[in-house]
Amino acid sequence: MSAQPIPLRTAKAPAVDPQLVAVEAAIDYLNLPTVRPPLVREDGVHVVVADGEQFAAWMFALGGTPNRAPALDGASMWTLRTETPRRADGSTVRIRVHVVLVHDEFVPAEFRGAVTA
Repeated sequence: MSAQPIPLRTAKAPAVDPQLVAVEAAIDYLNLPTVRPPLVREDGVHVVVADGEQFAAWMFALGGTPNRAPALDGASMWTLRTETPRRADGSTVRIRVHVVLVHDEFVPAEFRGAVTA
């Protein structure tokens, strides 16, 4: 009896979301901070940053509209609604940048006037 080799199965690589690729390229190109990998959701790609200075880096690099959730237990979440720079095909990808700040923590003055609650 001769031993027949067992055929190997190859796993297919998971498809990479083109929105995620676009946001990661913008992060790398613009040297933008993140504290965890970006997450793709229906409303865009969500990015989390550590503090107000990192939030400001995103605002100054890409612009956009910041908003602040109501304070809860002395802190509130700020979200920057922005998008990637235009790609070769003219499209952009929506980005939501989030940071939680304690009341009275550093928030650039430019954000306070533009905030929608």
